[in-house]
Amino acid sequence: MSLKTADRAIDALQRGELKQAANLFDQCRKKLSQPSHMHACTATYFKVGRYGDAQVMLKKLIRQVNITPQIMSLSGDINKATGKLDAAVKDYRQAVAMAPQAAELHYNLALALFAKANIVEAKVALERALKTRPDYVKALVLLGRCLAATEQFDDAEQAFTKAIKIEPNNYLPHYRLGRLHAYKGNTAKATESLGASLDINQQLMPAQEALILNSIYSGEHQTTAALIEASLTIAPNSESIIAIATDWAIENKQDNPYHYYDKAWQTCPTANLFKDFINSLISSSDSSRAEILMGEYEDHMGKDLAWESAKLKILETQGHYEEMISLIKCSPRRSQHQMYSCLANFALGHYGTSYDCAEKLHHSQPSNQYYLALLTTALRCLGDKRYEQLADYNKLVLQANLDTQFINSVRFSDFKTDLIAHLNQLHVTRRAPLQQSVKGGTQTPGNLFAQSKSPLIHTLKQSIADISQPFFSRLKSTELNDSHPIITGFPDTPYFHASWSIRTAEGGFHKSHIHSKGWYSSACYIDVPEAISDDSDAGYLMLGKPPFKTKNELDPDYSIKPKAGSLVLFPSYVWHATQPYQGKGNRLVVAFDVGAPNLFV
Repeated sequence: MSLKTADRAIDALQRGELKQAANLFDQCRKKLSQPSHMHACTATYFKVGRYGDAQVMLKKLIRQVNITPQIMSLSGDINKATGKLDAAVKDYRQAVAMAPQAAELHYNLALALFAKANIVEAKVALERALKTRPDYVKALVLLGRCLAATEQFDDAEQAFTKAIKIEPNNYLPHYRLGRLHAYKGNTAKATESLGASLDINQQLMPAQEALILNSIYSGEHQTTAALIEASLTIAPNSESIIAIATDWAIENKQDNPYHYYDKAWQTCPTANLFKDFINSLISSSDSSRAEILMGEYEDHMGKDLAWESAKLKILETQGHYEEMISLIKCSPRRSQHQMYSCLANFALGHYGTSYDCAEKLHHSQPSNQYYLALLTTALRCLGDKRYEQLADYNKLVLQANLDTQFINSVRFSDFKTDLIAHLNQLHVTRRAPLQQSVKGGTQTPGNLFAQSKSPLIHTLKQSIADISQPFFSRLKSTELNDSHPIITGFPDTPYFHASWSIRTAEGGFHKSHIHSKGWYSSACYIDVPEAISDDSDAGYLMLGKPPFKTKNELDPDYSIKPKAGSLVLFPSYVWHATQPYQGKGNRLVVAFDVGAPNLFV
């Protein structure tokens, strides 16, 4: 009976009826003994997302048969899906060693290496896959992404274009080429390529998102409205599209910017939609609507993790820290509220508890810059000497003048005027998105430094690189110990993996924040108003002051006066903000993050 059930499950699997196949395997999996049945069962559980069951069945299979490339590849798939990337890479390497001519195995290895940001080895694996199968479109697309990640943009474009020529009706290379064009600030070409991907696959929501953002950044108001409506007709409850549409509506001062959320909430109230909706309301300081939404969600879902997290966020904005602690203590999910516990205890002066929470968070995700910033603040509040190491600004901060670098005998002062004009043209939005730190200003879209065909941007980037690269090299020879996060997080090759320009006018400023995806961050001042002077700290860059309340108020412990042509580099985990200033003129800045390759494209 079990053999017949297993055969029926395999038939269902081959027809693509995965749910039925999984149900059938559930009925007989304890009695499975044939390797082909166990392999099919493992593959089915994997495809339906039951990774734990897949792992159990795979172990049973491995105990009974000799290891094959297919088995090791499936093991790699399971490990990659569960975030065990090191184990996945090990599995794929074993599979490749057993079947070196199998292009798909090389591709799988490259995909896992790419996820680990190991771009060099990923490219090697892809080159081996393409040597065996030159027309392997998925490998060409991933190669293009690797090339884009290492700033080889022209070569990346060639890889995507080659893939399109091989399979013109495959939406994926069109989509990736569109992302690349958008990343480089070429909105016209981005629209063309993203549109081509959607002509093939209308349901490709990431392409819809990218196309809408591309239209927003082009300043095309009517086109943006039409794209939003078309996208929400296809996927009316798409959380990402709704979030983009709401931010755009707020930016354009629509009467009811939350109508996208309201409509989706009435038809499909999910936890994910709730989280996005409540965050948008909190960011807009619409506390009354947030409270109503909390009640509506409780009626639908009860006081689950999403409700508790939202409640804690609201209580924090209201300054009700004791209530936060009470809620966390009563919650069966209190271990998942470490961050809020940390913030509440900062406000109440329980710095030891804040330290314990921050230390647990940092230990769980050592590369998370926000958690490291919390830990750094806790050490400062405790008067712990370790804070001095993490905030040793004399060693960790660089202040330099671009005019010390001559690119083809060109000084910064020689192209400053043209650069200001060029950057101003790129500031097409009316305000920064709600979730950004800048207030009273705008931010350019895409990756500024990827616009390498602009001579002005290229010259600026090269000048910055010539100053920053020796500084990064010197960091390794400083007295920083081996456990210092700057040393443990040191990229194999530091890339400018994100870059943008920020423009603020009178009263504009940056809230205190860190850069979660960076290793080092920056401010390169292009234009500075005369109102920013030595007379006060108005307009200054301030380091060290956290954005949340501490019982003993923490002042910035380092300040830097902006000067046109000056470059400042600092660790990404350092809290930083800018002071508002009064007076005419714009503060125009180019900022960037340095770190591992950007896997965005």
